[in-house]
Amino acid sequence: MNGILYGVGVGPGDPELITLKAVRIIKECHMLAIPAQSKEKCTAYSIALGAVPEISDKPVIYTDIPMTKDMSVLSQAYEKGAEAIKKHLAEGRDIAFLTLGDPTVYSTYMVFHDNIISCGFEARIINGIPSFCAAAARLGTSLGSRNENIHILPASYNSGDIQALDGTRVLMKSGRRLKELKQGLSELEKQGRIKSVAVSNCGMPAEKVYKDIELLDENSGYFTTVIVKDK
Repeated sequence: MNGILYGVGVGPGDPELITLKAVRIIKECHMLAIPAQSKEKCTAYSIALGAVPEISDKPVIYTDIPMTKDMSVLSQAYEKGAEAIKKHLAEGRDIAFLTLGDPTVYSTYMVFHDNIISCGFEARIINGIPSFCAAAARLGTSLGSRNENIHILPASYNSGDIQALDGTRVLMKSGRRLKELKQGLSELEKQGRIKSVAVSNCGMPAEKVYKDIELLDENSGYFTTVIVKDK
């Protein structure tokens, strides 16, 4: 029988936020897959290691996906990783693909999931706590109440797009646009229209909480989640 691929969400950063089901699946699988060149460079692996120390003995498939918008380069990287995964599935091994947060939210895993299923293999998703839920909890704020809308957006949106929406806007993958994003949000705050807060590296040792957007470190990096609410 073929093995099963599990897309396992390990949560935003704190190993204690990994679900019991995720821990069980990780323990039961014959091997792991990670979206990185090595264990040391994989945040999802280090989080899982904190909850399941015995994974250090499990074999790992490395599916390095470059940070680029070049679809040709990405396609080749995904295909190479998928072929490695399918080889082991065909040999009857169950594989836990570790991914940050939840596999269904801006996750590298879903491309593999669709590829594997299209080739006749079985793949299942094990949900994890999304970074924006953990960030809201850390900030002590509600994402939505009553009839308030919640918008989950990549941070490529500009301040004009943000202003056009109502309710709560969650900006993920801020990274390279943090400086521009901060300037736009600061201007909207000065106009009295919104209130912005942020968390970088939520649940990780380098976590930083910003309840004043003016204090946001523009070099906080990729794992920065900004929450914008109507004032």
